[in-house]
Amino acid sequence: MSTSLAAAYSDSSCRRLERLSGPVAAVVAIGSILLATALSATFTWWASALSDLGTVGTTAWLFNGGLVIGSLVGLPYGWALWTAAADWLGGIRAATFVAALLSMAGVGLFPSGEMLHFPFAIGFFLLCAFTEAADGIARFRLTTGKLSMIVGISSIAIWPLWTGWLAPGSGIAIPEFIGAVLFCLWITALSPERPGSPH
Repeated sequence: MSTSLAAAYSDSSCRRLERLSGPVAAVVAIGSILLATALSATFTWWASALSDLGTVGTTAWLFNGGLVIGSLVGLPYGWALWTAAADWLGGIRAATFVAALLSMAGVGLFPSGEMLHFPFAIGFFLLCAFTEAADGIARFRLTTGKLSMIVGISSIAIWPLWTGWLAPGSGIAIPEFIGAVLFCLWITALSPERPGSPH
């Protein structure tokens, strides 16, 4: 195999791994959350916050560790987004994606009740929505871009809808989980660097 062919093969293999890292990170994070909810004796979807899973019992290491590991696993996906950026909006999309992952790691490193937990948690959900919306604006001419915009708007809209109308005074685990799932949906099915998307 020639040097140029070997380099092209290596680049292609690295690209596939970078693209795969996002969905793998999503599975790690969502899987750890769901497993922690199943193992917790105190968590309820209607009265709790997801972060409650990171404070007590055997679920703390699972929830917090899953968020930190998921964040680290997904960082190469941010590089894929960055190197594929065609304009400044693409660069913003990549930067906010990485910032969202770092915020997710912060949620795990600073469990609920610690001073830095709240800003990391708020930052995560806002950065997820901003990433999705930035992608929607950048690729609005495409169906996936329009859907990304809808996902970004929905990620924000679920909060006032839930707390102000659907279930005022209840826990926030459900809108938190919806926001996380929408971010995973964007990574795996809508992002320009989703596995299987055109180069």
